[in-house]
Amino acid sequence: MPAAGKFLLLACLALAAGCAALTPAPPPAPAPGVVLAPPGQAPLNQAQMERRLEQTQVLLVGESHDDPGHHEIQLRLLRLMSRGRPLVLGVEWLDHSAQPACDQLSAGQISVEEFARRANWEAQWGFPLRLYAPILEEVRRRGLRLVALNAPLAVVRQVARGGLKSLTRAQRAELAPALDLSDPAYRASVSRQFADHGVGSPQAQENFFAAQVARDDTMAFHLARALEPWPDSGQRAVVLVGGGHLSHGLGLPPRIARRLPGVRMLSVLPVSGRAAAFLAGRPEGWPADLVVVSAPAPPGPPRLGVLLKKEPGGLRVVRVLPGSPAQKAGLGDGDLLLAVDGRPLTSPKGIHDAIKAAPFAPHRYRLRRGARELELVIRLERPETAP
Repeated sequence: MPAAGKFLLLACLALAAGCAALTPAPPPAPAPGVVLAPPGQAPLNQAQMERRLEQTQVLLVGESHDDPGHHEIQLRLLRLMSRGRPLVLGVEWLDHSAQPACDQLSAGQISVEEFARRANWEAQWGFPLRLYAPILEEVRRRGLRLVALNAPLAVVRQVARGGLKSLTRAQRAELAPALDLSDPAYRASVSRQFADHGVGSPQAQENFFAAQVARDDTMAFHLARALEPWPDSGQRAVVLVGGGHLSHGLGLPPRIARRLPGVRMLSVLPVSGRAAAFLAGRPEGWPADLVVVSAPAPPGPPRLGVLLKKEPGGLRVVRVLPGSPAQKAGLGDGDLLLAVDGRPLTSPKGIHDAIKAAPFAPHRYRLRRGARELELVIRLERPETAP
């Protein structure tokens, strides 16, 4: 190679190296199980974490509902919190109509599988029982007091459709007596979900926010009742909810604090290693008191994300799971699925067969919504394998 060519090549390499040096490499992802405090504070070791929990009266632990690593962290923290003192385990997963089944499980009178049947798990929650079974088995084995915190799904949906004023007296009685709609920071946070849920008009946005508040205040209300008399009962509580109900100190935390004066509360959010690395050095975006790094979730089978029941002429959508491909495509609760890829649907097997034949291809679903027939194209997402 001529000298001039070699010089040009070296100059290009030097320039490339210089450009690379200007772009800092992302920080390495922390290992699963590491407990991180906000930037500027050192990670907590086991002894330090146990001391924090010993001083805590109410522990809030978030979850991504379908992430097994998050539920493993919840179980580990539940075991630490339940050492030697009465403990209430409050859960978002069920509304108060499931409390008799919760009491029977706490008393060790029924199995986890029978509990799920009596609590109407599929209709009330819908996420796979296997993800929650270890926690529920811990409740049954240890005699922990399980409390169903949530508002009834039908009432929450009615608020989202028609607002609080549309509720009957009986429906309104299913919610907390006091609902706080005055939090501008929480309103701004919830507003980021409007586009994903197809919420457009100002009234629809107000109703959507009211439905979220109805859930949060009702969960806080039932938790406070379970801990009465406060603080004289001496009980502590672990609360397991979706991360959006506690992130950045919004949602549940202030509502619990108002009902339990002086409560020592701690929020913990499980996150992936990638998310933890992203949060490092960003104190303004720190989502909870502590963050625990979860193990990478194994790729699961592709799922549409709906609960269905057979009806004449098709499959009725009982519930669309939040964040699912079905929800993102616009499928709604109450829709009647008529056909997939031109084939009439008489059982869920028709959907399973179509997805099995082409898991990540777009599939056309014909449905009836009220008096209208529509067609939606739904493509399942390939599962991520990175931590």
